[in-house]
Amino acid sequence: MSADRAPDVQHGPTIIARPDHSISRQDVDKDTLRVLYRLKDAGYEAYLVGGAVRDLLMGRRPKDFDVATDARPRELRRLFKNSREVGKRFRLVHVFFGPKNIEVATLRSAAEAPSADGDLYVDSDNEWGNLESDAFRRDFTINALYYDIRDFAVIDYCGGVADIHAGLVRAIGDPRVRFQEDPVRMLRAIKFAARFGYTIEEKTAAAIAELHGDVLKANRHRVTEEFFRILTQANRAEGIRLLAKFNLLADLYPDWVRAIGPAGLDQVIEFLDRVDEDAEQERWYSIELVAAGLFVPLLDTVDPGRDQFNRVAARVTGEVRQLGVDMDLPKRLINTAVELLRGQLYLLFFTHRENRVSRFVESPWFDPTWRLHLLAFGGIAELAPLRTTWLAYRKRISRPIGGTVNSPDRRDIFSFRGRTGGGRHADRGGSDDDGEWAEPELVDDGE
Repeated sequence: MSADRAPDVQHGPTIIARPDHSISRQDVDKDTLRVLYRLKDAGYEAYLVGGAVRDLLMGRRPKDFDVATDARPRELRRLFKNSREVGKRFRLVHVFFGPKNIEVATLRSAAEAPSADGDLYVDSDNEWGNLESDAFRRDFTINALYYDIRDFAVIDYCGGVADIHAGLVRAIGDPRVRFQEDPVRMLRAIKFAARFGYTIEEKTAAAIAELHGDVLKANRHRVTEEFFRILTQANRAEGIRLLAKFNLLADLYPDWVRAIGPAGLDQVIEFLDRVDEDAEQERWYSIELVAAGLFVPLLDTVDPGRDQFNRVAARVTGEVRQLGVDMDLPKRLINTAVELLRGQLYLLFFTHRENRVSRFVESPWFDPTWRLHLLAFGGIAELAPLRTTWLAYRKRISRPIGGTVNSPDRRDIFSFRGRTGGGRHADRGGSDDDGEWAEPELVDDGE
């Protein structure tokens, strides 16, 4: 099949037999195999589906392994006692193995008819179908792939394997319809294009350019989740570039875009480029630190010779808090961004105050503050004397400089909305009267 040609529904699926593809059961999570085999042994169809199949064909290690079956949710609950039914828009069953869960979905039907007012947005999708209808209900061809546990074949109804080889993100069917059904798919198209270095297929890209404003109809939590997946995956800088190119950033976060301006957006992208470069050297940063980088342009107008720390810290704190609320960021994430940006001000204002320097380098906040400084401002030659001073004091401490994490931070953004991390975005007090570093509030993670 040509790379620029949509699959022909009339020809049926492409079946790739086990000898002709690279997927091995040894690469599939063992608990997922247990779910697949129990479904098969109970007489149900059972498939490894979607991103896991895509990633295995690409030679990548999947983050998640999802299962599709013709068993209905209540049948799944009877078959798997260690499970629960979840979801509103589409009912799913999670099968639990300790802290891990395997997502099992019933095969879906073809698209629902539009509402009477012509709005194609789908907020309920619980009609069951077969393998073919399920494939054409999925978002992109590269995600509509199935690995059949009965004969270990890969089943491809939509030309996904060809698009993997061509490096294309292509919507299944009419992309205008698919994005109106679920506008979050536009964010997902950008996520996959950035992650894999793929090109968004021409008609799919044109539909995003036309319908980008529809993203405001989508569930806000799902939007935030996809945005942070872009922000924390490989090639995150390219993801932000694409969001800006298709005007999705301006749609979703207009106040933030206005506050940092075009030059500030370039600065954020440069910051994320450096985060990507460090990740290639297996040096990774927390979600909190990466999110703080979104606000570093707010410091560009600070002048230590003219400004006063308390006033600047109060202004930056207020701006970050308000923008963070507008962007629907969890309160705990906003609090950390505030502390890390206040740390940048502390580095700037108190370089020549020996007592303050020696005290701050002992603080647990110094190392992440230092990492943020290097990522955001490390290339500014005028700040080299500042770095020399702070680093000399930090080297007096025997422990190595931290501020990194041991592996890519893939925490779900909603893990930040815990018992103490969510709720109202109440204002916090600023620094104390003499401009001293204010220790952050301790947060009980409930662990």
